[in-house]
Amino acid sequence: MRMRIFFAVDAHGATKIWKKWIKIPEIYEVDVLMLCGDLTGKVLVPIVKQKDNTYEVSYIGKKLKLSSKQEVDAVREKLAEIGQYAIVCEESMVESFKVSPELVEKIIEQKIQERMEEWMEFLVTHVNINKIKVIIMPGNDDVYSIDPIIKSYSEKGIIWCLDNVVKIDSVEIIGLAHTNPTPWNTPREATERELIRMIESLANKLETPEKAIFNFHAPPYGTQLDLAPELDRNKKPVIVGGQIRYIHVGSKAVRKAIEKYQPLLGLHGHIHESPGVAKIGKTVCINPGSEYSEGILHGYIIEIENGELQNYWKVEG
Repeated sequence: MRMRIFFAVDAHGATKIWKKWIKIPEIYEVDVLMLCGDLTGKVLVPIVKQKDNTYEVSYIGKKLKLSSKQEVDAVREKLAEIGQYAIVCEESMVESFKVSPELVEKIIEQKIQERMEEWMEFLVTHVNINKIKVIIMPGNDDVYSIDPIIKSYSEKGIIWCLDNVVKIDSVEIIGLAHTNPTPWNTPREATERELIRMIESLANKLETPEKAIFNFHAPPYGTQLDLAPELDRNKKPVIVGGQIRYIHVGSKAVRKAIEKYQPLLGLHGHIHESPGVAKIGKTVCINPGSEYSEGILHGYIIEIENGELQNYWKVEG
């Protein structure tokens, strides 16, 4: 039996990416639709009400003055399209943000939850869940409070792939949202030793690991899938000879697991600027990459027949 999967990653709150992803079944007739890792955004943008009842907002490096609710709504929609969260507020709230990072984090988390709920509702009303298997997985950047929102849609057919084995036809899938440590101290990080324990716990649940898909957000270390700019102590790219220097930043635990179990397929993300395909032994590993802020969806169509990988190719737009 042939199964066609569409796999994408790192939407980072960009509504334009979410809507394009949802349209994929209409275009490519896939059986399985996957969006895995880093679903949510990070940026809160105040739209500040002025004394004359107009509004001001800094949007993509420009300060705009808005004079109507329609203009405010239009900017909010554009911010949502590129993965940012807008809040309409008074100047006093902006001042509070400056002295209280905790307040900013609290409001961002509220906005994240609201958008996740909106996305899930949009999904179940626009995709035939009875016909298409849909797998959604958080990543290292995602706060834990989105998990119950996604899980609540399991009653409507959405598949939660963390902490368990998902079986579709003859293919088993295990998922891991955590990554090795990053400079940004994101919500779901673990040491390489901890990652090994997590992966072994999942792999031990598999009937046939060599026929499984390892859907791990962190790419394997030392491949073309995990190259990212080296950062200095100020988190700025290191420049050598006028060029940004790139280093491998993937997970050694993920690589060791792939070398050990030789699964059918490794599906990864996390490093936006390193899309492509790499082979580790017999295992094909894929990272679609991400240009979420540009509204460009990157993904791979993957065809599996009778438990064997038959074909894969990249689509974007």
